[in-house]
Amino acid sequence: MSGDSAAAADNEITKFGDSTEFSPPLKKPKTDPVGKAEAEAEEKVEPAGEDDPLGRPPFLPIDCDDPKYKEQADLFMEQVDKYEGFYMDLDKFDYKFAPVKFEWGNKFDVRLSNKDLMDLLIKTAIEAKNEDYGTQLEFVEYVSCNVTAAQGFCFYITLWAKDPSSPNPEPKLYQTLVRKFRGDLHVHEFKLKPSQQE
Repeated sequence: MSGDSAAAADNEITKFGDSTEFSPPLKKPKTDPVGKAEAEAEEKVEPAGEDDPLGRPPFLPIDCDDPKYKEQADLFMEQVDKYEGFYMDLDKFDYKFAPVKFEWGNKFDVRLSNKDLMDLLIKTAIEAKNEDYGTQLEFVEYVSCNVTAAQGFCFYITLWAKDPSSPNPEPKLYQTLVRKFRGDLHVHEFKLKPSQQE
């Protein structure tokens, strides 16, 4: 094989065709940029309305130097200490702290809707309580749930339940902490709300 034919063969092997064959078309430059008034209108944050998924105004950006933020962070920590993550009034805060309300979350399970997940969490917690303590608790009503991320999610659920086998079968307020990690649910605690302890 001559030197010319070897070079031609090398060129043929390394040839990948016309470069436009593999390159995406160039983007057309904008010829009609958004006007200044339209851009400012897009940047405005509208107050929460009926379509707001949180049902509340958007959270303010965190500014650790802002006295209002510091005041709310201190108040939030007082609530965490007092309520241990359960039944906290999170709607009154202008900043997003953890835990957050269950109803604010987008989706906590890839297969289940949030309603179906909550039903499963409550059912699992009540079954664990009944099995561990020989009770016959029955679910009555969901009250609230706060969620925090912790190698999965921790759900701080407050609910009404009753035990028809107890001497006082009236519904009582309970708190349960259920951790979800991947497909596993772990009930870490199930107790009467402290103000309802017998």
